[in-house]
Amino acid sequence: MSSNKISKVGIKVWFFGLLFYSNPLVGQTHMTELPSYVVINNPQETRADVLRNPAEPLSFPLSELDKKIIETLVKKFDQEENCAGLAAPQIGFGKQIIVFAVDDDPDLKKWRPDLTDTMPKTIWINPTYEPVGVDKHTDYEGCFSVDEITGPVPRFKTIQYSAYTPDGTHVEGTAEGFLARLIQHEIDHLNGHCFIDYVEEDKLLSIEEYRKKRKAAMES
Repeated sequence: MSSNKISKVGIKVWFFGLLFYSNPLVGQTHMTELPSYVVINNPQETRADVLRNPAEPLSFPLSELDKKIIETLVKKFDQEENCAGLAAPQIGFGKQIIVFAVDDDPDLKKWRPDLTDTMPKTIWINPTYEPVGVDKHTDYEGCFSVDEITGPVPRFKTIQYSAYTPDGTHVEGTAEGFLARLIQHEIDHLNGHCFIDYVEEDKLLSIEEYRKKRKAAMES
């Protein structure tokens, strides 16, 4: 999912991002390399189906393979400097797992005035949400699974979420603003959807076009 932050060149875009279509963990005891992102608009991508098929729910207690997938997803999340969230299908695993974080970041708040709710790094299993009310807010999103493209996406302003932690604890609550957007974006990946599904084609922008547009708006 995307958020915006000042960088040396202007605006940085922060990225948010069944049965296995492919499983790079099978047969591996130690991972020497993390899986690459599944990129839906890459013509050479052979794993794109994992982004378009509903992900498989996990059962508790977690299997050793599911624990390894979680570990791999978290490592991939941690290695990114500008990542707000990731879902397991984005790295090739059709499992209902997401990891995300929304910090109380003053710089981010400058460009995301709807950042009111925060949450430390969180791993959710089998997450779902329901909208609270019908009000939506439209803002730009980016994704590691959609190469070099951003676009304005309408999302519910407030949601009620439900999920499980890796130890099987059930969590539920309400999220608003940017946090709600992020959760909706990541859960979309578990349901076979990407943010570009909600954007009219003529409103899609390259990341570079978006940076210029945002910079001009800031300077006006």
